[in-house]
Amino acid sequence: MAVKAVLFDMGYTLIEYDSEPEEIFRRVLDSMGFSTPIGEVKEAFSQTEQECRNLHSNYLLGGIPSKDYWVRWNSAVLKHLRLPHDEKLGKQIQDRWFDCFEWNAYPDVQPTLNRLRRRGMKTGLVTTAYEEEIDIILRGASLPREHFDVVIGADTLKCIKPHPGVFKHALMELQVQPEEALFVGDLLEVDYRPAEKAGMTAILIHRKEGIGRMEEGLRIIRGLEGVLEYIDSLPLQVRN
Repeated sequence: MAVKAVLFDMGYTLIEYDSEPEEIFRRVLDSMGFSTPIGEVKEAFSQTEQECRNLHSNYLLGGIPSKDYWVRWNSAVLKHLRLPHDEKLGKQIQDRWFDCFEWNAYPDVQPTLNRLRRRGMKTGLVTTAYEEEIDIILRGASLPREHFDVVIGADTLKCIKPHPGVFKHALMELQVQPEEALFVGDLLEVDYRPAEKAGMTAILIHRKEGIGRMEEGLRIIRGLEGVLEYIDSLPLQVRN
């Protein structure tokens, strides 16, 4: 079948962030008068993630409103840092979050989206961020939401990748069959394998050098121009 749609992950696929979440959290704390070493913040994040797994509360991401989820998360991290962890402080951290880091669209994003659309292909965005966060990030990166025929966030379906329903819903919204779509993401177990399981052609993007040894047979690209190169490498009857 012809390739009719290309779907993308957001973070580190289309959008580059200047820092990891732990560093952003440290910056927010610093702006509030709490000087905390990054090592301690990373350990608190690790403990919070383990706590979520033990309590089976990961399902809350997307299942409850954005602010409620992140206030709970922030409060849990504060608790492991042995800092005041009342709801008020958790809200203050969330309110300052987007003021404490920078992000940009990678230079190849806009040209690639334009070329895909000139070829008549549909495009989609599938990410674990909440929809209101997606809007903030896209605006900050000067990427109009209208560039995508479908946008799916954590709260769109109340579940997140790698849940198969996320990929199936995106395909249904685009009105394409799985074998007519590509999915591009940077995480093997969250993007690549679930997309393949859903019947799509998956492409793993690694923008940084020195990615280490990868298993054979993976479709790996270094930049989004690799998506167009992959499509152009297909037999003419399945390109478009």
